Amino acid sequence: MLLNNKKVYVGKFIPRKEREKMLGDKARCFTNVHIKNFGDELDDEKLMVIYEKFGKITSAKVMTDENGKNRGFGFVSFEDPECAERAVDELNGKKIGGRVLHVGRAHKKAERQSAKASL
Repeated sequence: MLLNNKKVYVGKFIPRKEREKMLGDKARCFTNVHIKNFGDELDDEKLMVIYEKFGKITSAKVMTDENGKNRGFGFVSFEDPECAERAVDELNGKKIGGRVLHVGRAHKKAERQSAKASL
């Protein structure tokens, strides 16, 4: 169905715990990590330096606005899922620059939209 010229999907509500059970080990097999709640002190290179101790990184990106100002979140992509999981385990909740980092698996747009729909 189209709503305001956007395709929408309506499905049966599935609680998060059940969705995670359905995914099983696939939920733990990820290489892209989302990092948020850091200040202006981080850029792509500094992000790379912080995360490279966990394993080989294929890319690291701090997101910026149209003026080039740091938006306080970014992504790191690892070559190996175990490295990504270790980075999440060790850095989630750590303080950098007086701020507590939130580090987790980067969700695809469809997953984020599905999660919002089930709330």
